[in-house]
Amino acid sequence: MNEHNDVRRIFLLNPDQRLVREAARAGVQVRAARVDAHDEPALRASLAEAAEAGLCVNPARALSVLAAPAAVARLVRDNRLSLGGAEAAPDDPRLTVETLSVHGMHQAVAITAHTPYGLLHPAPLTDDTAAEVRAVVTALLDLTGYQYGPAHTSVALTPRGPVITGCREGLADDPVPDLVKAAGGCDLAAAAVDVLSGQLVDAARPRRFAAAAVLDAPWRLETAEVGVLPHVRHVSPPDAGGGPGHVVVHADSPEVAAQRVRSLRGLVAEEG
Repeated sequence: MNEHNDVRRIFLLNPDQRLVREAARAGVQVRAARVDAHDEPALRASLAEAAEAGLCVNPARALSVLAAPAAVARLVRDNRLSLGGAEAAPDDPRLTVETLSVHGMHQAVAITAHTPYGLLHPAPLTDDTAAEVRAVVTALLDLTGYQYGPAHTSVALTPRGPVITGCREGLADDPVPDLVKAAGGCDLAAAAVDVLSGQLVDAARPRRFAAAAVLDAPWRLETAEVGVLPHVRHVSPPDAGGGPGHVVVHADSPEVAAQRVRSLRGLVAEEG
C-alpha cells in the first residue's frame, strides 16, 4: 500500500534477481551488496553502511546462522524446537513454509506439501497441525534474530509433531512462488519487497489448490501449447542449459490436483 509519494528503498544482500525485477516493477530503489555471509567482519561493515543510509537490515548474526545449515540444526536441537526431541524419518511427510518478517515480526504466509506427484499448495493440514508448524518456524526465526525479509523453511511432519529440517533467508526456489500465486494466495516477491522496505503486509489467503510438476527436458509440446491446456495457470519452460521447467495447475481439491498433474506429465514430458 503506497500511501506516500516518497520513493521506497530496500537493501538486498547477494540479490535475488526475482526481487530486483519486482523492485523495478514497483518503483522501489535497490541498494545491493555481494558479501559472503560467513565473513562476519565484511558482512557487518556492509550492513552498517546500509543501516546508516536508513535502510532496513538484518543483524549479521541472523544472516550468518541462516546461511549455515549446521548452525540452524544446532539452534533447533539446543532449544528443543522439536517436541520430545523428535527426529525426522525419511518417509515422514515434508512441507516448506514461506515467511515474511518485518520489524522482527514473522508471518507464515504459505505452507506447501511435497507429494509423490509434485508440490501442492496449500498443504492439506488440520488447523491444529498448521498452527504447530507456524509456531515452530516463527520460534526459530525469533531465535536467529531475523528482522526483515522472506525466509524459506523445510519441515518434516513426524508422529510427535513438526520438525524443522532446514531454514534459510530469501525467497523459495521456483516453482513455489508461482504455485502460491496460482492458488490465489500471496505474491511472494511483491510482499518480500514490501517487508524489506519496512512495510507490514496483509497476505492473501489461498482460495483454491494449486499443484506444480517439475518436468525434465525435452518436452513434447511447445510452451505456448502447454499454456493453453485446461487448468494450466503458469508455465516455465526448460532452460537453455537443459534444466527442468515446471507447470502449475489449479484445482478445487488435492485429489483433482493430483489427477491433473499426472495427466499433464503424460502430455508434456518426454518420459511418462
